[in-house]
Amino acid sequence: MENLLDKYQPIFPEIASLFDYQEIVLKLLATKNNTLAIIPTGGGKSLIYQLAGLELEGITLVVSPLLALMDEQVNELNNIRNIKALALNSNLTFIEQRQLLRNLKNESYKFVYVSPERLQNPFFRACLIASGVSISLIVVDEAHCISQWGSSFRPDYGQIKTFVRFLKMEDQHPFLFCLTATLSKEARKDILDEFKINDEQVFIAANMIRENLKLHFQRVDNEDEKEHYLRDFLEVHKPHKSIAYLYSKRECESYADKLADNYITDYFHAGRDSDEKHSVYRNYLDNEIQILFATTAFGMGINIPDIESVIHLHIPNSIEEYYQQAGRGWRKKTEKKDCQCLALWSNVNFERRLQDLENQKYDIDLLKHAFKVLIGGAKIKKIGQVVNKDKDAMLNSEYNLQLLKYKLEKHGVLNTIGEVNGTPLSIKLYSDTEFWYEIKQTAQKGMDSFVYVSKILNIPILDIIHHLYEQDLKGNIEKLPAMKKDIFFELLTMQLNDSICKEIVKEINDELDFRINQLIELKELFSSDDHKEKLNEVLK
Repeated sequence: MENLLDKYQPIFPEIASLFDYQEIVLKLLATKNNTLAIIPTGGGKSLIYQLAGLELEGITLVVSPLLALMDEQVNELNNIRNIKALALNSNLTFIEQRQLLRNLKNESYKFVYVSPERLQNPFFRACLIASGVSISLIVVDEAHCISQWGSSFRPDYGQIKTFVRFLKMEDQHPFLFCLTATLSKEARKDILDEFKINDEQVFIAANMIRENLKLHFQRVDNEDEKEHYLRDFLEVHKPHKSIAYLYSKRECESYADKLADNYITDYFHAGRDSDEKHSVYRNYLDNEIQILFATTAFGMGINIPDIESVIHLHIPNSIEEYYQQAGRGWRKKTEKKDCQCLALWSNVNFERRLQDLENQKYDIDLLKHAFKVLIGGAKIKKIGQVVNKDKDAMLNSEYNLQLLKYKLEKHGVLNTIGEVNGTPLSIKLYSDTEFWYEIKQTAQKGMDSFVYVSKILNIPILDIIHHLYEQDLKGNIEKLPAMKKDIFFELLTMQLNDSICKEIVKEINDELDFRINQLIELKELFSSDDHKEKLNEVLK
């Protein structure tokens, strides 16, 4: 096989050669069969699928949960590599996203980055098919999220298979490249089964822990001691650029304020607006910040190669998560340097986190109540009945309704049929169709609700949704409220019986037990005498 780096050297002039494992994985991808690769953090994973994608006809679709990675890589591809790429995410306005999707057929993108949630969006699917673009490769980044045993399981990753099935029905047959820096044995089996990946299409790096990561673990008796140990650590090692991870927005701000007496500090968390986040990112990248106190909202997928110290002031959720974060330390290939990694922990930290997980467990009564919350308390009158739920309310519910929806679909209780921004009377078309005029008239006489209109006119909700997508694709929608989005579910059973409830409760609680075991395993690592040996043992 031709050396792809040699072929595309003008696009990647600063990269002199590929690592052996990059060449091995590229050979696996050349077979165009579904492939899984487990490669260390900072090991050049994105270069693999970028080279593979350049060699293929059509588009490479990159599925990632990381907004920062999307924006950074798309900016690099467009402005440095001169390769057309697009990121569809919440950093774009609602109107910008719709306009980009409508214009897909007029562009020649090689790479399109999307979140896993986007794959289930009917308008996104409609635009893909209407554009006529061909998807050759689907890259699933952070592939551990596919599995219920993934350290950061996201239910929408479990729907990737249905998106692939949808593409096949449209006569598109892309192959998948599942890519992650860490994967438990249980999660690995899930992925191999889900996408029918043969053993010969699996690559696992030999040494997951880079030699330049120097690990330090310090147990404390109480939280107040952590600041003292942190200051001592910084004084001894004198890192020019550090990132310190916490799980509390308030603590990020508090530590940034406390350490500002001796260092240039700042903080990063989901509560800051997008302009502030961008400013902090740029300042940190340009070495204008010495210590950045951040939640996990910062770091994943961001290519900052000169971090000299990674600090954990709060404990991660698992060994895999610890490794992901510590692995962001010093990745600069042109200059060898050690990265000092400090983790400060107490027995109380672990006890509280373990109790939090225990408190998240379900029983049948709680599940039935959460189900009522999901369907808005609707009384089920018949199979096929359609109910709707505000998407923001679903995502922000204390009952983790996104996970519950995934479980209920898996067990045949309900089926998601679509989502719409707005209501019949809040949506405006430039030129009303006869169909839409009838919908508006019905809503004005009765109730401003798609469920109501569907029932009165005996028109399936899906027909109304498809009509809206058709009009949007034609540019005939003048107003579509961005802040109001409802998801519509079709109920497939008359009642949530105890048998199904027991299965769902067991699945959710088994997953929580798995996470509890991960925390216990993490504590063993933190208490271990040989940290690197323990890490490699677990990660492989």
